[in-house]
Amino acid sequence: MSDLDAQLEAARAEVARIEREIAAGPCWTHGHTWTFLGGANAGCCDTCNCSVSVHVCAKCGDCDYGVNEEAVQIRKECETRNG
Repeated sequence: MSDLDAQLEAARAEVARIEREIAAGPCWTHGHTWTFLGGANAGCCDTCNCSVSVHVCAKCGDCDYGVNEEAVQIRKECETRNG
């Protein structure tokens, strides 16, 4: 095995170690692992029929309750249509 092959193998092992650490680490350190849970009414106005995505963290169980970047955009578009 050449020196470069050994360096590459060591680098891959380090990446795998870091990925395991992130996967097992707390969300406040490494961020949530969001998965789609369902939808919720956007609540833009009294006649709002808009739906926003709701996500739950696969690691800690925290929920964003539809407070996410996609929901912000949907509410802006609804406001423009109904405003």
